[in-house]
Amino acid sequence: MSARWEFRLLRLWHAALAGGFLVAYVTADEDTYAMHVFSGYWVVAAILLRLLLALAGSGGGPLALPKPRLTWIRPGRNPLFAWMAVLLLAGMAVAGVSGIAADFIPFVEDLHEGLAEASLWLVLAHAAVIAWIFQGRRVREMLKGSAAALLAVVLLAAPAAFAADAARDAVKAGYARQAGPGFAGFSSERGKALFESRNAASPDYASCTTCHTADPAAEGRHAKTGRAIKPVAVSANPKRFTDVAKVEERFERDCQTVLGRVCSATEKGDYIAYMESK
Repeated sequence: MSARWEFRLLRLWHAALAGGFLVAYVTADEDTYAMHVFSGYWVVAAILLRLLLALAGSGGGPLALPKPRLTWIRPGRNPLFAWMAVLLLAGMAVAGVSGIAADFIPFVEDLHEGLAEASLWLVLAHAAVIAWIFQGRRVREMLKGSAAALLAVVLLAAPAAFAADAARDAVKAGYARQAGPGFAGFSSERGKALFESRNAASPDYASCTTCHTADPAAEGRHAKTGRAIKPVAVSANPKRFTDVAKVEERFERDCQTVLGRVCSATEKGDYIAYMESK
């Protein structure tokens, strides 16, 4: 592969990585968790692709992996390039992998957030150094490429962002059908009352708030085991109430535990409606 094509591939990859990271960062705290997850996987995949491109490229070409040094390796090649590249790749890789792990190991989430914030500062430092070295000559090219990649990531991730809403609507539609002919719609106010109600069925679980706290958007903790529980509010955890089987399984278990009875279809829909409003 010629050096010219290697450089083109490197610029395209750079734009894809930058666009993916930006989408992942700005969707982290919004009701677009699916897009955040998609773009996070995009970043990790881009870093793995970078390693493969290094194997495909020529030994000393643009696609070769940077090797940090303390001295100039040749005239005109600033050693800061290699150090920045290694720090950025390592920082983003660790942030991305920790994000994947956080989906399965809840206590890793704080670490992931810290690494993501650190990665942002690395990105800003990288942009500042590039602007300083080239005096703005390449900044416009970088912005053009990153903007195109950003648009591509958003377009690819948008269906995933709305998939959770569609799945949740399907769950509620099922409960609406079960509610019977007199059903007049779900109520978030009734759902709130159910969530905050105090019951005598179990002294250890007097209310939903016993484990989930009074704020559904906050992380909860199991009253007996101390195990961390992800937020039940949809705004903080968009994956909630999207799997019919899991939703029904949890309602069956938790209604018996807290209320000492089976919840009606209307109560289940009300509960979900309240969590969607939080």
